[in-house]
Amino acid sequence: MAFSDTDISLLYASTLLQGLPMGGTFEAALRTREQQLSLSDDEVFLEAGVCAPGLYLVAHGTAELVVSTPDGGEKIVEFVRAGGMLAEETLFNGRPCLYSARTITPAAILHVPEAVVGEWLTASPQFALRLMGVLAERTDYLQKDLVTFCTKGAAARLVCYLVCQFDKAPCTADGSLSLNITLPRNKLASRLGVSDSHLSRAFNELEKQGLIVKRRGGIFIPDVPALSKYVCPAGCDW
Repeated sequence: MAFSDTDISLLYASTLLQGLPMGGTFEAALRTREQQLSLSDDEVFLEAGVCAPGLYLVAHGTAELVVSTPDGGEKIVEFVRAGGMLAEETLFNGRPCLYSARTITPAAILHVPEAVVGEWLTASPQFALRLMGVLAERTDYLQKDLVTFCTKGAAARLVCYLVCQFDKAPCTADGSLSLNITLPRNKLASRLGVSDSHLSRAFNELEKQGLIVKRRGGIFIPDVPALSKYVCPAGCDW
């Protein structure tokens, strides 16, 4: 099924294309039916090992990036939601993609071949600068995620991922925050590199301290600064 005008608008509002001139160079690719992926949940749309897979932009829905483990299982390395992208690290380097990508929910995802990305770079200096900026931010995020993974326990990893997002802790007038957690608990545990039981204990630990309040479909955080201080007493590491 072809993308709707709403899907196209969501793509133009994505991190990579937001604010760039609509039409012309980008419009043709966004409306090329062969590049529009209308997917149901639990569909693999990118296999690990594919060389030069191009770029994928998520209009709506959520996908997971997974790698195989030596014991034959899977490890989730990241989630990609509406407005995000994936496989950008493979552009123009000839290296194979290290992970597979699979939908968690129904999704509309645009597949932009590497050659088309090259045309965008040639035609739009604005896009070239935006792509470099996004790649730099992504590198910074991954470096901080690695340090967090290596140095923090389950509760701190949970807080960093759901709330702080490293140096992007949300600010509200009263310091509170409501989070709607739509990810299955086992998938979140895999992403954080902890067992399901460790993740449950992390939630229980934070709840026991009064730092989170469980609600149907998510959690309520009465005091974000207090929660951050609980896992980083000297202040956010970043």
